[in-house]
Amino acid sequence: MDGMLKTLKMTCKDVYPLISENQDHPLTFLSRIRLKMHLAICELCEIYRKQLEIICRITRSMGKDESKVLEDRNMNPEVKEKIKQLIAEKKLIRTF
Repeated sequence: MDGMLKTLKMTCKDVYPLISENQDHPLTFLSRIRLKMHLAICELCEIYRKQLEIICRITRSMGKDESKVLEDRNMNPEVKEKIKQLIAEKKLIRTF
């Protein structure tokens, strides 16, 4: 029983990457269990998870109107052009 608890126990340092990874794709069953157990007892990590979730949601919604990125008049013209190229490439990739 002690061995199983040691396997499931995680430090906050272990949990941060999992919280981030969970935003991008599903975790393995064991990782999900370990994460849920830690979040159930660690208020600070739960706060971090909620904050990251909000940031990701806002970032995704901002990506819907990519043209707004280029409205900054103080942006270096070379950087602006590079962003335009990346957006164009991204749109080409999406159409296939």
